[in-house]
Amino acid sequence: LLAGPNGIGKSTLLESLALGTAKGATIANGIRVGYYRQDFSTLDFNDTVYASLQKAMEGSGKRVVDERVRAVAASFLITGEYMRTKIGALSEGQKGMVAFANLVLLEPGLLILDEPTNHINFRHIPVIAKALSMYTGAMVLVSHVDEFVAQIRIDEVLNLDK
Repeated sequence: LLAGPNGIGKSTLLESLALGTAKGATIANGIRVGYYRQDFSTLDFNDTVYASLQKAMEGSGKRVVDERVRAVAASFLITGEYMRTKIGALSEGQKGMVAFANLVLLEPGLLILDEPTNHINFRHIPVIAKALSMYTGAMVLVSHVDEFVAQIRIDEVLNLDK
């Protein structure tokens, strides 16, 4: 968990880690990075939900399997009616759920999550917490929602305010 007050540079640090430009930090070759940005700029707003999920699965190096795409979407409460919707037409909360479904299909070895509960309906937070609790890779997380963080295994806290 990366902690500290707003404006101290947590998002900037996460972005530099995700882009591989952070001084003194190297992500091992072959590690797929899943990056969740609170502004959803990792999503292509012109893609349909299905196309976005399909691209994520392709990014994992696995063959796209329609049943897997739809099952992961359903686990994030993305129903069939939204699969043909362009991401730009979704609510912020729905974009967040698509971003999480993308991460599951990408199967990254490292998750970098910048305020993953922003814009998410409070009823959906347990769905996200459960998915993150089941994740077995490394994770760097920024969140100011203590109830959410308490539902996820955190091994270390780096407080940038100290």
